[in-house]
Amino acid sequence: MTAIYASQFSNYLAAAADGGESVAHKIRSQLATPYQPGCDHWRPVKLALFRDRRGSRDGQELADIAAGAAPRRQPSYTQTAGSWARLAPLWDGLVHEPLGTKAVQVGDLTVKVPRLPAERHPGGKLEALYVRFNQIGLAPNVVYGVLRIVQRAHPGTEVTFVDVPRLTTYSSHDRDLTLFDEWLTEAGNDLANLLDEDQDQAHAA
Repeated sequence: MTAIYASQFSNYLAAAADGGESVAHKIRSQLATPYQPGCDHWRPVKLALFRDRRGSRDGQELADIAAGAAPRRQPSYTQTAGSWARLAPLWDGLVHEPLGTKAVQVGDLTVKVPRLPAERHPGGKLEALYVRFNQIGLAPNVVYGVLRIVQRAHPGTEVTFVDVPRLTTYSSHDRDLTLFDEWLTEAGNDLANLLDEDQDQAHAA
């Protein structure tokens, strides 16, 4: 059964209204290519975020990455570091607890939720942070779809989607995200079918 990351699925959800075939083809190409950390634009920032959450918690780790980045990455890294420094105080006084990689079944598709930072509140509540650095925004229904997937991966955990470029957060708090289950299932089935079609065409060629 095909397994993709939540970020890939969110890209498909964002494009599904227009059919999503091009995104499915791109995902299939990504699945067929071995992962190369050096080509992952946001990987250094994601690693810096975990160091930041464990350490100073003020965004300095992200600023350091931006300062030492290659010229082609420096503008986006610098902007991201500045935005995160403005968001970081939202979790002042809390205790960092990382959450490991999990996978959930969405229709015929397996969706992997990556390792996430999480924050433990004084009352015991654990808040998982799904942090997105991409400059391209997502529609609210896609954001809440992602929140639902993360919620299913980590039952009992409150989930916050952090849109860093737009300095915006979305929370699962007091929301019935099960309303998105049917839509997610249909999208999972559709994407799984498109990925299978891509694979069949590749074999036929």
